[in-house]
Amino acid sequence: MRIALALLLVVLAAAWPGVGGAQALKVELLHTEQDIATPPAVAPVQRRLVAEHPGDTVRLSLPRRRAGYWLRLTTDVRVAADQPLVLVLDGGSALGPVTFHPPGAPAVRVNQGLEAESHLLRRGWDLPLPQGWPAASVAYLRVNGSSSQPLVLGLHPRDEVILSERREARLSSAIFTTLMLMAIFMVGLWVAFRDLLYLSYAAYLVAIATYAMLLSGDAGEVPVLAWIDASGALGRYALATLAVALQLIFTIRFLELDRLMPRRARILHVAVWLHFVLLAILLVGRERVYGWFYLASNLLLVLVLPIAVVFAIQAWQRRASLAAYFLVGWTPLLLVVVMMLLHQFGAMDLPWAQRLLPLAAVLQSAVLALALSQHAANRHRITLLARQSAERDPLTGALNRHAVTEMMEAWSRIGHLGASEYGILLIDLDDFSEVNQKHGYVVGDTVMQQVLARIRGLVRPDDTVARMESDMFAVVSECHRDDCELLAHRLVDGFQRRDFAVDGHAITVTVSIGLAMSQRGEGVDGLLARAEAAMESARIAGHSSVGIAAETPGRRRRPVEPAEA
Repeated sequence: MRIALALLLVVLAAAWPGVGGAQALKVELLHTEQDIATPPAVAPVQRRLVAEHPGDTVRLSLPRRRAGYWLRLTTDVRVAADQPLVLVLDGGSALGPVTFHPPGAPAVRVNQGLEAESHLLRRGWDLPLPQGWPAASVAYLRVNGSSSQPLVLGLHPRDEVILSERREARLSSAIFTTLMLMAIFMVGLWVAFRDLLYLSYAAYLVAIATYAMLLSGDAGEVPVLAWIDASGALGRYALATLAVALQLIFTIRFLELDRLMPRRARILHVAVWLHFVLLAILLVGRERVYGWFYLASNLLLVLVLPIAVVFAIQAWQRRASLAAYFLVGWTPLLLVVVMMLLHQFGAMDLPWAQRLLPLAAVLQSAVLALALSQHAANRHRITLLARQSAERDPLTGALNRHAVTEMMEAWSRIGHLGASEYGILLIDLDDFSEVNQKHGYVVGDTVMQQVLARIRGLVRPDDTVARMESDMFAVVSECHRDDCELLAHRLVDGFQRRDFAVDGHAITVTVSIGLAMSQRGEGVDGLLARAEAAMESARIAGHSSVGIAAETPGRRRRPVEPAEA
């Protein structure tokens, strides 16, 4: 009884359509010694892959070679000419046009994506079946050997392909819009604060957003990007190289490498110039240098990205204020880039890595935009505090000591990005008590108001001026040490050149200045104490002197290149 039942099942399996050996698609890689223009009549099969059901795919890895490859395609599933099944080829864009010999129809040259006649796919090749595909009939496909990425072939229901394309188009549009809005926001911050940190990041966001659109295949539908998309590989290579260079420029400023680790910063500066040199060679050589450029640019990328991450870790260890944000944003993007490179060079089959790139770029951009927004918000809060503080000196209207101390406390929380090192200059009016004794307090108060006006005329509009005590003012300036020293001497000279005129009296007032520069990890009280000590040294030196505070031992020198001495 069991033997009879088994025989019955075998007969049913052989007779029932679709049961047993039915194959939706069989792909055979044919071995050809030379590059031939027509399908080979007889050729040994190097490799055979099978997709069992419609919707399944086969992945075929092809090593690079000058001669192209011939693939023989067969199916056990009959496809009628009006049946909603499409034969889809996906692979590296370097494949370019492919030649397809459909069953019962003449050969046709098929372009990829929106360049194809069907306009069905944003990426890949829609291989036409004008006569359908009779069961057991043969089709041939010829591809060039210029791509190391695996080929993916499959028969798919047309409705599923359309829905998939629509989903990916909506996603790519959302990603492009998000990145461009972030770029516009960064440009706004640059306009407000005139810090190249924001502008460099805005430029990177524009480059990576455009590159993501080119990869998605939707750039041709955007009028502004259509001309870049029409350039093909030239546009993609150029934008990728530009995006990496802009990211490195931003990284140097964001991690404060020029200040914290100048020798390491020089390494990234060299990498930036190498990318611009490669970009110039690409734009001049065009198609003639594609192969060489592809290898050189990817090799440079593999070398530079891990170095940038290592530098970010070292900057974080040196307490760079926003290095942690950089690591959180960069790590997913770096992993995706590494997976893409492994896929492109054929080391691993990771076809989905390219689709993760825009999402990883959005994540990175959102994290870094959050960090920059917090930085800008702190700067704006400082500006408002300086302009709107109610704690002002009643005589001159300048900020008082308490207000400027609060402002510096807020300033110390925004980190030292780019040029945001600052100094405090304590300005002592030399022997001002003699003015009050000789001319009276009414004249002395008028001179005090004119002193404030002169100080404001000698400093920048963004500098903050405060009256600390009866005959002492302070200027808080966002600048490097050399610039702050020049400002101190400009103030001394400004008071020496011209007397004050009050009620027909020419009153001479000179100043002595103590300068102290901000240091990482130092509190405001410590900074003010060093500035007061420098001012006391200037007083001892005599009228119209400038004293400069020494750096606190162990504060500033420790984090700057300790291992590179």
